[in-house]
Amino acid sequence: MPNTISHTGSIRSRLARVPLFTQIVIANSIIIIMGAIGGTLLTSHLTDVAADVWLIFLFASIGTTMTILINGWLIKIALRPLRELNQVISRVQADYDSDKTGSSYFQQADPDIPQMAEGLNLLVTRLEEHNRQLKALSKRAISAQEEERKRIARSLHDDSGQALSMLIINLERLENMLPPDQIDLHNKLVKTRQLALQSLSELRKIIYGLRPTVLDDLGLVPAIRWYARSTLEEVGIRVDVIAKEDIGPINAEIKTTLFRIVQEAINNIVKHSAAKTATISLNKNKHQYILHVQDDGLGFDVEKSSEQAIRLQQCGLLGIRERAELVRAEIRVSSQQGHGTRIEVMVPIPKPGEYSE
Repeated sequence: MPNTISHTGSIRSRLARVPLFTQIVIANSIIIIMGAIGGTLLTSHLTDVAADVWLIFLFASIGTTMTILINGWLIKIALRPLRELNQVISRVQADYDSDKTGSSYFQQADPDIPQMAEGLNLLVTRLEEHNRQLKALSKRAISAQEEERKRIARSLHDDSGQALSMLIINLERLENMLPPDQIDLHNKLVKTRQLALQSLSELRKIIYGLRPTVLDDLGLVPAIRWYARSTLEEVGIRVDVIAKEDIGPINAEIKTTLFRIVQEAINNIVKHSAAKTATISLNKNKHQYILHVQDDGLGFDVEKSSEQAIRLQQCGLLGIRERAELVRAEIRVSSQQGHGTRIEVMVPIPKPGEYSE
C-alpha cells in the first residue's frame, strides 16, 4: 500500500512538471478514450440484454456524470499552479514582501509558472525601484523649490521691498517740502506715494506667499494662524486655529511640509468649498504630530476626484499627498457632498539624525 501511494505521488509530481497546455490535452484525451471505450462496452452489453429505455438513460446519465467529474478533477489538478500564482498576486496586492513571488515558490509546479512568477517578481521590483526614484526626485524637487522660494523672497524683500520703502519715504519728504501753493503737484505726489504703498503691500503678499518670514522667525503655529486668518477671513470665512503657540522643537522639513499642507488646504477651501467656517488644529503626542483641517463647505466625492485630478489638472490633493509621503505621514481625506471636508495628517516624530536639516 505505501508503495502504491508513493508511486501515485511520483506520477502527480511528474505530471505537475508538464506544461499546462499539455496537461489539459492529456486530461481531455484520457476522458475521450475512457468515454469511447466505456460507451462501446456499455452499448454492446445493452444490446445483448436488450435493455429498456430507462436503463439506457440511467447508464448514460452515470457515464456523463462520471465524465464531468473526472474532467473537472483533472483540469483542477492541471490549473493548480495558476491558482497558486493568483494567491501570490493577491499577496503582492496586499503589500506583502515581493520576494514571495520568486520562482522558488513554484519549484514543484508547471515549468511555465516559475517563468511567469519571475516576470511578476521582476515587474514588482522595477516598480518599487521606480517608485523610490520618483520619491527621491520629488523630494529633491520640493527641497529645491523651497530653497528657491526662500531665495526669491529674500531678494524681493531686501532689494525691491527696500527700494519701494525708500521711494515712499522720499515722496513723503517731497510732500512736506512743497510750498502750500503747489496744490496740483502735492496731489500728484500723494497719489504716487499711495500707488507705491499699494505696490509694497502687494509685494509683501507675494513675499509671504513664497516664504513667510513668520514661519522662520516665530514658528509653525504663528505662521499657520497668520496665513489662515489673512487668507480665509479676507473672503468672509470664519476660521478657528486650535493649537499651542509653542509645540516644541520641530524638524525644519516637517515644519515646512505641515505649513505647505495647511496652505494648500486653505487655498482649496477658498477656491472650491463655498464654506462659512473652517477649523485648523495641530497637536503633538509622544509619537507624532496630528494636523486637522476641516470646513463646512460643499464637499466632494473623494474617490471620483482622485481619479479625475490629473486629467483636470486639479493637483491640490495630489500635492498634499505627495508632501505627506515624503515625511512618512499618514493622510486621510474624508468628504461628502453637502457635508464639508476633513483632512487629517499624522506625521511621525523623527528620530535624531533621521532628516537632514
